[in-house]
Amino acid sequence: MVKLGGFALSMAFLMAGPLVAHEFWMEAKDYTLESGQPVAVELRVGQDFGGSEYPFVKQRFKSFTVTAGGKTQNYDGRAGDRPAYQDKEPAAGLQVLAYHSQPDTLKFTKARPDLLATYLKAEGLDFVLDQHRADGLPEIGISEKYTRNAKALVQVGPFKGRIDRAVGLPFEVVVQGSPYDGTTSVKVQLLWRGKAMPNYPINVFTKADGVVQTRVQTDDRGMATVPFAAGSRVMLNSVKIERMAEGSEHFYESWWASTTFGR
Repeated sequence: MVKLGGFALSMAFLMAGPLVAHEFWMEAKDYTLESGQPVAVELRVGQDFGGSEYPFVKQRFKSFTVTAGGKTQNYDGRAGDRPAYQDKEPAAGLQVLAYHSQPDTLKFTKARPDLLATYLKAEGLDFVLDQHRADGLPEIGISEKYTRNAKALVQVGPFKGRIDRAVGLPFEVVVQGSPYDGTTSVKVQLLWRGKAMPNYPINVFTKADGVVQTRVQTDDRGMATVPFAAGSRVMLNSVKIERMAEGSEHFYESWWASTTFGR
């Protein structure tokens, strides 16, 4: 039997993608820090806030940025770094980290004939499954190309009015304001290529003593309200999926958005 080292094992787990896990997210060691404290943020894949961490690998992403003080900069980590994002001298204020992955492929095979249905239902995309079946399309022997669009919001020092913003990910959850202004809920907007995504599901994972999953639906302006209790961590997750043109290598293309914050 071939044994995999930590780096190779993480990569193997990542390549498995949604076959073994649904969510991909950026998780801060601490989401609220005193001024001058270092920021450390992990890249994770798994379910219900549980899963495997994997390191900084430049070949795996299209962009990895941090937006702070109104400026966006590329993040240049070191290969193999764990946590993947590290900043020992962060600027004060809200840090908006964003990760846009290179595409990967998910194959629907005879080994898991229920995979397509299970995955779409888990993401609240029953209407996609219903249309797929109404069109008499196969559920095995097809593939999907997908990319990850992940964000994390980290507050360094006291809240001084700096807010989350759209950072140009194809599919993106944007908090309207900041989760660190003392509020007990946040309004969020779901954006597809910069435009509001109306009447669309967002899965909400809240981690306190345990993990609770709920779901919200955006309104006609792409807006939804998410409770945010003290002492909790929140992950918002949504999947945009489209049928590809006939003759394409893959049957579907999808974009997986996530945003995390906590206090």
